[in-house]
Amino acid sequence: MVDKQQRSAQQGRNAYLPLFMLILFIIQPVMDVLSFWLTECGVSNTVSLLLRFFVLFGTGALGFALSKHKKIYLLFGGIVLIFAVLHGWACLSAGYEGWQNPIYDLTNYIRVVQIPLFTMCFITFLRETGEEGYQTIERGFVINFGLIVLVELLSTVTGTDPHTYANKQIGVLGWFYFANSQSAILSAMVPVILMKALRGKKLSVFVASTAICFAVLYAFATRLSYLAIFVCAIGLILVMLLSRKVDKRAVAVLLIGAIVCGVGFPLSPMYKNQAAHQKIVQQKQLQADTMIEEQEKLHHTTVEKSPEICLLPVYEEHLGGLVDRFGASRVMQAYDYTSDAERLSGWREMKLIYCRFLMEDAGKSAILFGLDLSDMTWNDENYDVENDLHGIYYLYGMVGLALFVVFLLYFAALILRALLQDFKKYMTGEAGAFGVSLCLLLLHVYCTAGVLRRPNASFYLSVVLAVIYYLVKIRTYPTQPKP
Repeated sequence: MVDKQQRSAQQGRNAYLPLFMLILFIIQPVMDVLSFWLTECGVSNTVSLLLRFFVLFGTGALGFALSKHKKIYLLFGGIVLIFAVLHGWACLSAGYEGWQNPIYDLTNYIRVVQIPLFTMCFITFLRETGEEGYQTIERGFVINFGLIVLVELLSTVTGTDPHTYANKQIGVLGWFYFANSQSAILSAMVPVILMKALRGKKLSVFVASTAICFAVLYAFATRLSYLAIFVCAIGLILVMLLSRKVDKRAVAVLLIGAIVCGVGFPLSPMYKNQAAHQKIVQQKQLQADTMIEEQEKLHHTTVEKSPEICLLPVYEEHLGGLVDRFGASRVMQAYDYTSDAERLSGWREMKLIYCRFLMEDAGKSAILFGLDLSDMTWNDENYDVENDLHGIYYLYGMVGLALFVVFLLYFAALILRALLQDFKKYMTGEAGAFGVSLCLLLLHVYCTAGVLRRPNASFYLSVVLAVIYYLVKIRTYPTQPKP
């Protein structure tokens, strides 16, 4: 009797779990839009930040309560706490101004911790709900994509779109911040949405889905979103071939979509942005050459003979923060005394060099456990790096980066082991679609800082990893008849 009551109670809880999962999805773009408008109205983002933390800790508590593997949650919590202490010690030992703002720094730490926590929670949810939970995740991708497209349309119609590249008024962003994060989100959604549409067997739905998805990526204007069009098209065709479920009409639709976007390259917002960028670089180069010539005339020398004298105004113009904090000589050596304005004005390399100098001066504790996020701001300029993996290294050291890489490699090992064990069984359309999604997310991780420390984008990385675990370790597949 007691067992029956327990099973009944468990079934009652599980009945609401898919709804909770769907709400968890839908609230993601809602929180993004809320954050955007709070900032636009000059209101502190404390409200949206507290909401995200409430969602995070609420989800974590539910995952722990439902899990039959609580030791994994406890082990994870222990690692998180121990590393936080070691990271704090490293910040205090760095020799700058101590741990300037622990709350600010630890808030950023929680953003990274969210990824494995949400992954574990979604694995727990999928254990409890099975195929219904998986279908809920697919629906969540479709609904969220629809919400994002609706927001993009509304922002465009009302003239309130901030644009992907605001300074050039290029790209359709919608009421969202962090273009790279939004690019990662859209890119991750598309292969899952298209595979779901393909599974529906309605050509009109698949054509419409492909057209809308590719159009959104095309209009977004980043290089990675444009690249995602071709990765999705080629990736899904390859998935169909490998899973031996080739739909010739779907292949034709994907190829036509990719070809149209390829032919439209010269008209694409991405191309326009790159062309505008090159014009700006040319102007900066002319300005730099003029400054160097003036110094050569003033000091009766040449840049070859006296680079530190002739190049100083150019470096102060483009790299003033680095020169101010670390000295002109050290900065020039790091840049190999270049006078290339495009390189000198590039924020990506500038921030990497800034953080490299910080790490070199901080000592071994920082190399192991990372730097204080506050140290990456100088004269009100933020030098936090624009690459996620570099960001993990500089903020959490070699140990933090190693822990995160091991976490990702675990799922890579699951995929490889499953495919080697039974390729036909595990190489399904769903697995392939989420595999393409994971590749696009990892590409954004490698090229941008838009995923690992952005909770809106990292949410989808967690979900994709959890689905991969479900497809490999939890899902029950039909028994294949022996030949």
